[in-house]
Amino acid sequence: MTDQADLPIDGETALAAPIGEEFVLVLGVADAMPQTLQVLLNGDPAMCMEATVVSWRRPGAPSDAAVGFVAAIPLQINGRLRLGSVVMRRAGRPARFTLMRRALPLPRLLHLMAGDAGDAFAEAVDGLIQALMAGKGSQRRLAAALTMLQVAARNDGFVEVMGALDTGEIYLQGWSTELPADATRLLVSHEGFLVGDFVAATVPREDLGGNGRGFVGLLDPGKVPVEADAFERLFFRGAEGWRALDIYERRVLLASTDVPAHIRDVLPRAEASPETLRQLRRAAQRFDGRDTVSALQKPIRLGMDMVAEVPGGGMLVSGWMLDPDGLVDTIALRCGTMAEGINGTWTRLPRPDVTHAFQNDPLFAGRVDPARHDHGFLAFVPGVSASDGAPAYFELAIGEDTIAFYPLTVTRGLSRRALERLMSALDPHTATASVAIERHIGPMLQAMERPAPRVVETRDFGFDEAAPLALVVGAAGEPEEAAVALCLLALDPETRNVPIILSVPIGHADRIGADAQRLAGFYGLRLRLVVAEGIEDMCDAFEAAVGATSAETLAFLSASVLPREAGWLSRMERAYRARGGKVLVSPTIVFEDDSIRFAGTWLETEDGERRLSDRYIGYPRDVVRNAEPSDVVAGTVACCMLPRAAMEAVGGFNRSYLGATEKGRDLCLQLKLAGTPSMWLPEVEMIAAEENAGAIATPWQKLAQRADSWSFNRRWSLLVANMRG
Repeated sequence: MTDQADLPIDGETALAAPIGEEFVLVLGVADAMPQTLQVLLNGDPAMCMEATVVSWRRPGAPSDAAVGFVAAIPLQINGRLRLGSVVMRRAGRPARFTLMRRALPLPRLLHLMAGDAGDAFAEAVDGLIQALMAGKGSQRRLAAALTMLQVAARNDGFVEVMGALDTGEIYLQGWSTELPADATRLLVSHEGFLVGDFVAATVPREDLGGNGRGFVGLLDPGKVPVEADAFERLFFRGAEGWRALDIYERRVLLASTDVPAHIRDVLPRAEASPETLRQLRRAAQRFDGRDTVSALQKPIRLGMDMVAEVPGGGMLVSGWMLDPDGLVDTIALRCGTMAEGINGTWTRLPRPDVTHAFQNDPLFAGRVDPARHDHGFLAFVPGVSASDGAPAYFELAIGEDTIAFYPLTVTRGLSRRALERLMSALDPHTATASVAIERHIGPMLQAMERPAPRVVETRDFGFDEAAPLALVVGAAGEPEEAAVALCLLALDPETRNVPIILSVPIGHADRIGADAQRLAGFYGLRLRLVVAEGIEDMCDAFEAAVGATSAETLAFLSASVLPREAGWLSRMERAYRARGGKVLVSPTIVFEDDSIRFAGTWLETEDGERRLSDRYIGYPRDVVRNAEPSDVVAGTVACCMLPRAAMEAVGGFNRSYLGATEKGRDLCLQLKLAGTPSMWLPEVEMIAAEENAGAIATPWQKLAQRADSWSFNRRWSLLVANMRG
């Protein structure tokens, strides 16, 4: 025994080390101590706790200090407690201990305990660990137990090979002397710690000289995400106390796809219970990078058209599966430890090409219905992401004992062209298209975080940076539109002197840039050319330009919308200034046949339901000839005037839309909520350059409009339903 100056040996005072707010360890000396006893906190009978006590003999000490002890006392009370003393009820006279004012950190208490207990320290700590881990321990109690284990547990072997399966289980291989076969519990130290179930089989190890045995096993970490290479030490309860497995310095870390093959190699030599061997065989069948669907001797085949990582989260998958006998129970998309079943939510698509391709295949002979083509599928899976580089694949469950895998090649990002190709396969006139939009395309668009346009170049041709008003021309369509728009603006003496920002996609920069320079020089325009990546429509072009000017007021003009007469801009500005510059002003826009394309978006009630309506669309322009300026729910960004600060305050355009119509309407509602309403100015008329401009022609465009309408309604329907007129 070694006396420690810091250890009270008077039998009346003791030291305390709190473990969070629910446990305290009390270290002291006494004449005797039972293994369990009742403890009164601060001597209060209302705060009586059942404590576990570990003790050791102190040779040569006086009889009233013959044993040292540590009591593990739970603090099952409400509220905070200032603990100053404890009364320990035992046979005979209770023992009262005054606690020294300054609480000790746990490592310091263990140090004092080790100095006093000597050879009995390991057994005493083992008892404390058992007390801390008994029942449903908190994280702090487990952390305290881990600290004790680091001191007390004796090394019993090493982990030499490790790797994570796609299921999240951790494969461990090494050697040990006392590790129990089959099932045991492991306490794992890594950056933090975890407690998990471990099933293991033994394997012969001739290199150990009979001083141990090899093991292979699977650790289930539960729901705790953990990397195997972060493991520092593993602890288990052996027949004679706690033991530790250290991580071999040159341990082998297996990739997830290499673990199954490694298990298959060692299984013939493994010895364990039938249940443990069954679990190991199941792990050996997990995904190892191979396509095992195409090798099935069953009439099941699978192919992919698109697998895309959606920016913002989730994956979009499109392909086909031929399973005429309905043998596949489930099909799940997996990536790393993430998994999501898709065959309960996917949308089946017609694929007559698959029917024809397998009609004469011997494996499918007589099984494929020549009149049935619903083999294609489309699914957006929000709960799975391949962003961490883990392999992505399909897992097919076939009956009770067969699983098959199909590896997937993931495309990072989702381009507009890829979406167009995907949606073009849908018939907009079918119910299938509606289901695909509601279940997959719409939710995908809402989840998608598409990057804003990025300006790559600006060119100035006499541009006036100090002007308070800038006219922004968004030219996302054909290059000729931009040249026509600049010519018409140059012919109006009013707009000729206004600073103009022409915003164009990078693919049109060379052609439009030459025209812009020529027209600016010829007409004396004050022009700035903004070239940006990611411009897909006029809204993108406007957004790119907003950051390229310090003008307080912006006038947006799509290159496909042209002035009907001179003076339009000053009339819009007068209406704008009359409202204190805190409004979005839009004119009437007509088609070339003088029918109305836009005359405000209004709030209307139909069958008791409120909805937004583009009133007057398709009517002759004479219908609104003498109309008065009116506040509307939304204007149009195809031609409008608004404060730049208001647009920046709402974060610009929402990028979860495919087209400009709902994207612009969404911005108007955002501005309205932020205090910038929309106003329709009927005295100003503009012309949509093309007949039926804005109409949806192709199947892709029809589907894009329906998807945008779905997204807009999901985002705004509740607000519209409660909106005042």
